[in-house]
Amino acid sequence: METHDLLQHYLGDFGTFQQYTTLLAILVAPNFGVTVVAMTFLMATPEHHCRVNEPGSSGEHRLSPESLNHSIPLENLNGRSVYSSCLMYVQTNETKTGENRTITSCTHGYLYDQSQYRSTIVTEHDLVCERTWLNEMGKSVFFVGSSLGSIVSGIAADRFGRHPTTLLFLLLHLVFGVGAAFATDYVTFVILRALVGAAGIGFYFTSLVIAIEIAGPSKRNAVGMASVASCAFGYVILGFLAYLIRDWWTLQLAQALMTAPFLCYWWLLSESPRWLLTNNRVDEAKAVIQRAAKMNKVVIPHDAIFGETEKLSNDSEEDSSRQYGVLDLFRKPRIRKTTMTMCISWFAEGCVYFGLILASVEWAGNPYLNFILGSLLEVFLSAVSLAAMERWGRKPVIGGTVLVAGTCSMVSAMTKAGFPTVSRGFALVGRGAIGISFLSLIVYTPEVFPTVVRGTGLGLANMCSRLGSVLTPFVSLLGDVWQPLPMVTFGTLCFVASLAIYTLPETLGVPLPDTLEDSENFGRKQLHSDEIKDVSYTNPWPIPTPMKYTRRLVVFYQTARDGDFFRSSLVLK
Repeated sequence: METHDLLQHYLGDFGTFQQYTTLLAILVAPNFGVTVVAMTFLMATPEHHCRVNEPGSSGEHRLSPESLNHSIPLENLNGRSVYSSCLMYVQTNETKTGENRTITSCTHGYLYDQSQYRSTIVTEHDLVCERTWLNEMGKSVFFVGSSLGSIVSGIAADRFGRHPTTLLFLLLHLVFGVGAAFATDYVTFVILRALVGAAGIGFYFTSLVIAIEIAGPSKRNAVGMASVASCAFGYVILGFLAYLIRDWWTLQLAQALMTAPFLCYWWLLSESPRWLLTNNRVDEAKAVIQRAAKMNKVVIPHDAIFGETEKLSNDSEEDSSRQYGVLDLFRKPRIRKTTMTMCISWFAEGCVYFGLILASVEWAGNPYLNFILGSLLEVFLSAVSLAAMERWGRKPVIGGTVLVAGTCSMVSAMTKAGFPTVSRGFALVGRGAIGISFLSLIVYTPEVFPTVVRGTGLGLANMCSRLGSVLTPFVSLLGDVWQPLPMVTFGTLCFVASLAIYTLPETLGVPLPDTLEDSENFGRKQLHSDEIKDVSYTNPWPIPTPMKYTRRLVVFYQTARDGDFFRSSLVLK
């Protein structure tokens, strides 16, 4: 009996144990959601202009409109005349008369509008004007840290187990998060925030893998999407926290301390029995299965547990003695194709997804309201993704919605100059579409990798997403070259991702692969004798009649779901 057959046969698809484990994964997910988008407020750039030291003043007060006219030059911004954020008039006796006024950069620092933000990392370290690149670099370093965390946590989860990896990264998230709140210089803050991102992605995806591995095929989609929706709800929590807490260090400390209660998962969260069985840790697997049986109120005969797990142990003893790593993702043809396709898709969708999220705060109106409404949209899209994938499968939903996102991005780019409202409307639809696609991709990815390298595969794919996110701030800067260029870039990436997704196998209702050999056969139609009904005379397709050999019948047939033709053979008894 295969691993998935053993677990499903004795424990069912979604009993109390599976529900309990899924709940634990759902509860911890908002912490990652808060972490990954916290930079939206921690590193926000408020309105600002040069600080001017007028006679008899400390230079700390807001300038009156009359003082602004004499101190700050006007500049053209998208057809509007606004006071410059980075330039000022040299203060001389002729300045107030308007004669011989000389323009210079801000020599006395900056004054920041505090109507929205009391303090941010930008205002703390003056990351504006010629230092703006440091702000964008800090955001990119966060995504670099997240990408490293995803691959390190994936390898650790496959080698040492899902449970200890989850707890280790929860602890690291707490320690680094508190440290970032008390960082006194910008470099230290950026490094610690990168480590926070690495830890956050580590505990989120490892706990998600546990929940997906213990759920039956019929509930796997719901389990994965519930965790994704919970992560998106973390965005909503962040929006309210940022509205209530207007200084950056308190906000950073609050989001770090949210992790502390989840250290009790050391006692509450069980190891994945699928991982234990695949890695020949039979005694631990039997203990987890017995605990699950007790929670599910089912009786499993001792001989059944002992006999089946020992058989699985003997069958996989040779494979479980070796350590799997990143190279195993490229060792065989089909898993190599899957890995490369996933990396391309995650890179493209990650860049577009985070690009549109970060852009939403810059839309007109209250930034907190914009962010909260966009986050609620993410939660709603999770429900839409769940229903769509249950109805049509993974590939059509992911590939179709990312194609819609690409089309909307292109239309938004073409209408940005003449019809800005229409452009924003298409950008909003594009964000919704890429949201459905990206959230569905998070559920789909663990399903196509086998248990022995599932964490590593998910980690590598997510690392590519973070690398795409690293480029997001710089893609936005392409608007200085040509205003529609960022949206054109996003649209092109969406089209590439859509083409890539359609080369992968469908996983709806299919048992998860456990070994590298399973992954080579994954997605191929298995032909059984009861599926053949008078093949020689009822062939509905204009293809050659099956050819009879000595003791073998060669059959051409078509799968009901994806319409692909296969050539298979059945030995006649």
